[in-house]
Amino acid sequence: METVTPIEKQKIAARYLWLGVTALGIAGMFALILVIGRTPQLAAFGVMQQLFSVALVVHVDLSVLIWFLCVGGMGWSMLSQQFGCAPRYWQRTGWGVMAAATALIALSPLSQPWEVLKSNYIPVLNNLPFLAGLGLLAAGLLIVLLPLLKLLRLTAAKQCDNTALYFLSAGVVTLLSIIAFALSARYLPNGLSTEERFNTLFWAGGHILQFSFSLLMMAGWVALAEAISGRALARSVALLGCAILLIASLLSLAGFAQNSFSSAAFGDYQTRVMIEWGGVAPLLLTVVILSKHLRGIVRANRAYVSALLASLVVFGAGGGIGLMIAGQNVVIPAHYHGEIVGVTLALMGLAYTMLPRFGYQSVAGTRLAFWQPIVYGIGQLMHVGGLAYSGGYGVLRKTAGGFANMAPDVKIALGVMGAGGTFAIVGGLLFVIVMLRSGAQRGKSE
Repeated sequence: METVTPIEKQKIAARYLWLGVTALGIAGMFALILVIGRTPQLAAFGVMQQLFSVALVVHVDLSVLIWFLCVGGMGWSMLSQQFGCAPRYWQRTGWGVMAAATALIALSPLSQPWEVLKSNYIPVLNNLPFLAGLGLLAAGLLIVLLPLLKLLRLTAAKQCDNTALYFLSAGVVTLLSIIAFALSARYLPNGLSTEERFNTLFWAGGHILQFSFSLLMMAGWVALAEAISGRALARSVALLGCAILLIASLLSLAGFAQNSFSSAAFGDYQTRVMIEWGGVAPLLLTVVILSKHLRGIVRANRAYVSALLASLVVFGAGGGIGLMIAGQNVVIPAHYHGEIVGVTLALMGLAYTMLPRFGYQSVAGTRLAFWQPIVYGIGQLMHVGGLAYSGGYGVLRKTAGGFANMAPDVKIALGVMGAGGTFAIVGGLLFVIVMLRSGAQRGKSE
């Protein structure tokens, strides 16, 4: 009988990681258009201005929705393998469906004419390839996640390490978000415009999905902190963090029973739950990590340290900017960018910790992997800082151009934002390079 090595058993999980890296790389190409579109000094690039809205949709969906859920798929595949939840052909099917979804979303701009719908949480290109991609993504997630329901028992949870516990919790919350999307589709009122329909469709499920992303971020923080300190996070802290966001997700879902779906109260309720519950668990984990898990730092783990600290700083900055929101302007995407980039940096660091586990060369002590989160984090801080400053002067969100009547200091702020966006693109490219260089040296892990 052929012997299957532990590395070969994790092959499907590794495929999810590489699919996410691919999506993030493609998203970076679209990000270049966004930077040009919002930078006054580059306003002469008229074609880029015209492509701004299309690029925004595809960039957000690839760099947030696909990248985050692929990292989740990596963890969920590992859980399924560990506990024998589903046969390998079932796991491969789930990956194949999500890969097809990624390809359709990435290629959807080729199907014209474009109808861009800048709906919250999941912006949409209203054409067949994009919508088919979203449908396949939901199907792929169900294939991956439903077998994990058998782990919702105390004995199974006890066998999960802290990182796996966060992955399992994120899987449950993702399933709750899919239920919310289904309920929203069921109760969607008639007479809405196309953009209003999608915005309403994605509102409740989108809020719950943010809790899942927070859990994935915290899985990254825990993996990095434990790798740096060499000791496990207190189990009580891990359980409390998971419990808080699980309760928040259930409260969001309970909104369907408490308020009329088409009422303003329903939308306000979802926002209130996020504001009151969303930051509690990450703040708790941040305090514990900073106080107990950043001692004994060694050069061999310096890439883990830079990824963890960059994630904590940028996520915290995004939360602080959220307190400045007043009206519909670019302060909102500045806040959202900070939070999302905090998640992205955590997942980049998590990816670094997973490379040796998948049989690739460790990058923990390499110079390029050390500087990559710093370059990416500084660029994103410049980006969100420029957005936040210009937002105070009423620059509208989700649009490009309109520079003619802006004050000089606002133009400078947007120029800083553009420069920061360029830095961030370079940082994202460095991440892809680090991953590819490690992937090319499989079997030489430290």
